[in-house]
Amino acid sequence: MPAFSGPVVWEQEITLDTYSWQEALVPTRSDDPIYPYPRLDFGAVAGPAPRVYRAVFIQNDYVRLVVVPDLGGRILRWTDRTTGRQLFYANPVIKPTRWGYRGWWLATGGMEWAFPTDEHGLNEYRPWQYELLWNGVRVWDTDDHTGLTVEVTIQLDGEHSYFTLIPRIANPTGEPQRFQFWANAMLTLSETNAPSPDLTFILPDDAVTVHSTGDSDLPGPGGQMTWPVHNGRDFSRYSEWRQYLGIFAHPAQADFVGAYDMGSDQGIARIFPHTVATGVKLFCLGDLPSSLWTDDGSRYFELWAGLTPTFWDYCTLEPGASVTWAERWYPVSGIGGYNWANEEAAIRLAPSGEGAEVAVATSRAINGTVILRRGGEEVQRWNTFIAPGRPFQSVATTLVVHDGDWGVQVLDGETVIAKMGP
Repeated sequence: MPAFSGPVVWEQEITLDTYSWQEALVPTRSDDPIYPYPRLDFGAVAGPAPRVYRAVFIQNDYVRLVVVPDLGGRILRWTDRTTGRQLFYANPVIKPTRWGYRGWWLATGGMEWAFPTDEHGLNEYRPWQYELLWNGVRVWDTDDHTGLTVEVTIQLDGEHSYFTLIPRIANPTGEPQRFQFWANAMLTLSETNAPSPDLTFILPDDAVTVHSTGDSDLPGPGGQMTWPVHNGRDFSRYSEWRQYLGIFAHPAQADFVGAYDMGSDQGIARIFPHTVATGVKLFCLGDLPSSLWTDDGSRYFELWAGLTPTFWDYCTLEPGASVTWAERWYPVSGIGGYNWANEEAAIRLAPSGEGAEVAVATSRAINGTVILRRGGEEVQRWNTFIAPGRPFQSVATTLVVHDGDWGVQVLDGETVIAKMGP
């Protein structure tokens, strides 16, 4: 087994080209539904120009995160150190758009926290307080609209390639308060700073609900689509998202969701308690012009992780109450996609005739055993070393005919750490 280093945490200034949105803020009155948050006078926005921000770097052998407290405590960068790829969309400019609940939103990239409303929230643009931890950072803010407090703890350990998110929302007020919380990950995964036609989505569900779309061949807002194939189009493939489209899981049916670019052989997995954090949303920009959010033609897609199933649903916190959960996100590479995952491993199982292709990527290094099964019976096993950036792949052809469903087990010693199927 390799020796592990990290995590290490440090602060460092970074410079980002930024439009002059701060000088164009317009105060609101009490009769404005977003009060006391500001509107934006787009005609007064100039730029872009270099601007310095505080940043917190968190790193271990496998990944590096860059958190920017000055921009809503977001994770601005997520690098897979085993492949060298930047996973989040890296917008070369911070540019205000006309999207969002306030009527404006900073198209920055990375992973933002949308709170206490849908559509990017109300407080994602402003500085959040933060505290350095030995293994990460905690960021937090108090919403001016409801008085609710929101915090997100972002952590690495020295052994795994995943980072852990721990959101916590609390109600210190004397009245019940309604809210939403969403983590919005803006991603690319390709060799360039844009999704490629080889991008695929992993969503273990059989139906989705449309949030919005410019595609007249699809149902309107609130309408249902079969997943992944609807009217002969396979929407697990990015290339089928021809116009802008946002969909919600109906609701989430499993503890994992993700995306994988077959061309770059790079993906990500989100592992979460789907009975608690019930929201999953995918959004692709389709044919919307990139000038709406950037200046260089780059593009991205969004994977949203929410507490509620849709943007039309709200949670209510009673006075003194709070809600919290933990989820984990990790890079997956070198296995040609996957169809099952937990926090320990992502598995690709592709039966073909009487044989099957098997691939496993793990979130930590193991001297493990991979077992292929069919109908509950073992077909083949491999003893192998697997680690982030060092996946396992093989093809098995059965010599004895077995009937029934295929399955894969991954063992670390005698312990089963991942099991797909029977």
